[in-house]
Amino acid sequence: MDTRFAARHSGDSRFWAALWIYILLIVLLGFREPVTERFFDDFQEPASVALQLHVWSFAAWLVLLAMQAGLAATGRMDWHRKFGLAMLPLAALMVLSAGVAEFAAQQREVANGNSGAFSAFTIFYLVPFAVLVPLAWRARTNPPAHKRLILMATATICAGAHLRTVSSFDPTLFWASDNYFTHLFIGFGGSMLIIAIGMAWDLYSRGALHPVYRVGAPILFTIYAVAAWVYGTESYGEATKAFLGGG
Repeated sequence: MDTRFAARHSGDSRFWAALWIYILLIVLLGFREPVTERFFDDFQEPASVALQLHVWSFAAWLVLLAMQAGLAATGRMDWHRKFGLAMLPLAALMVLSAGVAEFAAQQREVANGNSGAFSAFTIFYLVPFAVLVPLAWRARTNPPAHKRLILMATATICAGAHLRTVSSFDPTLFWASDNYFTHLFIGFGGSMLIIAIGMAWDLYSRGALHPVYRVGAPILFTIYAVAAWVYGTESYGEATKAFLGGG
């Protein structure tokens, strides 16, 4: 283990706390309106069981991150390890519930005459998350790698919140655009920004990038680039429409 990353920097606690607050704000801004409508208002399509499970499990993930960061910062590693046992089952619930809820949502899109192509984004949000969390679990005895893998996993599933936040100012910016870079940077820009902030902190505080970033970031950014391309292809839109029962 590289001692540059194993040793704590004096600003680590403040950095990780600030980054968690930023993630929380993006999630609240992005999902406040849809959650309020589906859960608390007289909405035409109340939240399904799968959607409810996804919302509450996602919220639990953010709470768990805050608790784990606080416990690690205060040296309570015994409790950190105990609460960490919830990581894998919680992540599994998040992926399963999100997949079921998104499938139902795209079926409604197809029934309304749309293509269901947005599933490309959901797939490329969930699959990296489903891979990164077990990798983080395996790396739990290597704290520097563990927390960076958790950061990358969390960044990936925050992409949707960033997209909704941007779209709340101008819905046509993303949904009415056929521009590849618009799809890439609005659809995945939130994830890339969070990861880039983590990388910048490494460079500032350690003078180098941790191997998790050196290997993982290019892979993730390539996945995002492919997802944005897939989303814009007519063939994928037609294929999803047929698969979901609309053609």
